[in-house]
Amino acid sequence: MPGKHAPASPRSFYMSAGKAIGGAIGAVALMVAAVLMLLSRGGTHPTGSPAIDTSRPTAATSRSSPRPTPTLSSPPSSVLPAASVTVHVQNGTSRAGLGHKTADKIIAAGYRVAKVDNATTHLEKSTIFYRPGSRSEALEFQKAFPAFGVLKESNSENTILRVVIGSDYP
Repeated sequence: MPGKHAPASPRSFYMSAGKAIGGAIGAVALMVAAVLMLLSRGGTHPTGSPAIDTSRPTAATSRSSPRPTPTLSSPPSSVLPAASVTVHVQNGTSRAGLGHKTADKIIAAGYRVAKVDNATTHLEKSTIFYRPGSRSEALEFQKAFPAFGVLKESNSENTILRVVIGSDYP
């Protein structure tokens, strides 16, 4: 007769090990299913990873398969609306009042002008300086004001955009 804690038979050890392995495989399968469900919902994951786009079929999609294969797409660009973009207008020319006249046009286009002053140096080309991460806002501004032909990233910006009117400004 085996002891109080001894297995009833040598086979019971293998059954216990089998149950443990089966449980582990089941847990992994559930995790994989949960991840696949999250990915199939689309959108951007909170960590910023790209979204899964299930709306476009790929070349790998079989003709007999009614569902397209998911493909990675870049997250939707998030350009701030003009009303949320602050602009610092600087007159980089010797033409008096040009900064305020330009600021009035910028306000009329829906942008928020935070400050108007003179640039410390005169520029030849009208330039948009944008802070890191705001290139898309600078490009949208440039579409509205094509006279600002130069785009430059600048780490020293307090506003989203700083525009310096150059000698080439009409």
